[in-house]
Amino acid sequence: MTDTAQPTADAVLTVDLDATDLTWAEHRIAGAEQPARIALLRADAERGTRTVMVRFPDGWTRDAVGNQPAGEEMAILDGELRISGLVGAPGQMLVIEPRATRSATSTADGTRAVVWFSGAGGGWADGEAEDAGSMELLSVEAGLERPARPGLNGAVALVEEAAGAVFDVDADVLWPDARRWAFVPAGTAAPALEGPAIVHTWS
Repeated sequence: MTDTAQPTADAVLTVDLDATDLTWAEHRIAGAEQPARIALLRADAERGTRTVMVRFPDGWTRDAVGNQPAGEEMAILDGELRISGLVGAPGQMLVIEPRATRSATSTADGTRAVVWFSGAGGGWADGEAEDAGSMELLSVEAGLERPARPGLNGAVALVEEAAGAVFDVDADVLWPDARRWAFVPAGTAAPALEGPAIVHTWS
């Protein structure tokens, strides 16, 4: 199933991230001249969260220095994303807390990422915020864990075998090697896909 229709409360939604029939929309990223393309995977208005896949155009850059109120976590699928001195590549995740200072942002050709947003979109402000959050680069390997923290909904961990797993809360499950993403409601079984998966649980 590759459409982006919202699942019912008890339905698992699975998306092939390499599918040719995904619905893409142009998205203007604040501070950048070139728009990116996004495919909405799921949005939860009650939680104020969104999961999207972003595809950056070749040569994309953002020279502006600023911050935004939403938290953002990016699992790099292809290419390379450079931001504020950090370089994210496949097998890595960028974790950006609300109001973290974003600068010197650019991508390699062919960059795509699955992005989890916590909080409302928009609200870009130039310069550094007085209460600036932090930014870190995590390796997607055994032991990966981003525990619950202010400004980022839920938690993130790597599960070596997520096929058939049942979670106590709603979860997004991303299999980077299999190029699949799924929304798995609480109490239902994750799809039978092999390989390690990034599990983003929601609170």
